[in-house]
Amino acid sequence: MNYIKINLEKWINEIITNKCYKSNIIKYNRLFYIFIIFFILFFYLSFLYKIIRNRNNKNNIFKNLNIKYLVKKGKTLDNKTCKFIRNISKYRTNPFDFENELIFFISLLSCKIPFSFIRFGDGEEYIMRGEKIGSKADKWFWDPKNQNFRKNLIKSSSICTKKNNFISIPCKNWIESSKSILSFSKCTTAKYMSFATLFINKNYPFFQDFILHFIKNSNRWKIILVANSVINKNISWAYKYFPVPDHIVENWDKIKISFLRKLSVEAKKNNLIFFVSAGPAANIIISTLTKLNNQNIYIDLGSSIEFLTKGYSTRPYSNSNSQYAHQSCEPFLLKNKKLIYQE
Repeated sequence: MNYIKINLEKWINEIITNKCYKSNIIKYNRLFYIFIIFFILFFYLSFLYKIIRNRNNKNNIFKNLNIKYLVKKGKTLDNKTCKFIRNISKYRTNPFDFENELIFFISLLSCKIPFSFIRFGDGEEYIMRGEKIGSKADKWFWDPKNQNFRKNLIKSSSICTKKNNFISIPCKNWIESSKSILSFSKCTTAKYMSFATLFINKNYPFFQDFILHFIKNSNRWKIILVANSVINKNISWAYKYFPVPDHIVENWDKIKISFLRKLSVEAKKNNLIFFVSAGPAANIIISTLTKLNNQNIYIDLGSSIEFLTKGYSTRPYSNSNSQYAHQSCEPFLLKNKKLIYQE
């Protein structure tokens, strides 16, 4: 009898223990699911906060930074403003509208925040596609036999995969060229993309005024000029000047080693600004130097600095009566390598 009683008590205790065990499991499962729900909710709210903050940053940058102030002063901005610009750059997802995009890059330059900026137009597109092309005005020509230059140019188009390394493409009216250029590039978002005509057309008067003040007041960083056809003797604002040989594109294999070696010596130093105007070769030059040292500013200014290097401009956009003087670009997104323009 005692044996039965003991076994019965043991059996009852096991049932109670199992019930408690199951109850604990259910309790812990509930806590686990609650934790997962809170984690997902927190992640979603954080993501939503970043989107809202990014949108507010886009709206606020142009309220806090007046392009007229930058153009007139041309000085290094204060630390508080530069911190704000860094934040804008961090959460940027695509180009701003044409004029505000210029403000953004002027701000990066004024704050001396390291970045690279290269430009791809129809000329670069022809080379990337393997079609013969040249420019008599800029003294460069490309022949399909020159495959090394083409390969180097295509390689440079993927600079946009790294932080603050920007590639710029043609505007909406040249969308087929932009699509063709991007087909060779590894860009996956428009975060580090911009407009190839950013410093010219409608933006040219603003840029011209700004750059004149900037070179007069830029004393913390030294400017290195890399340009062809420099006939203006008054370039004392440049810390160093490296003349780009005429016909550099077709003679690339002969020139590139010695030319890039000279530039690399300077690029290994910090706190330098490289103003480059070298046709399609500018993209290769800048991408090469950026890989060597990304703590400098490398910017392809192209024909926009002719008024500095030649003393005058040969381009139609410099004439206020020209149709080009009023042209701008539409902001865009890049999703699945497809361009989506915003009206």
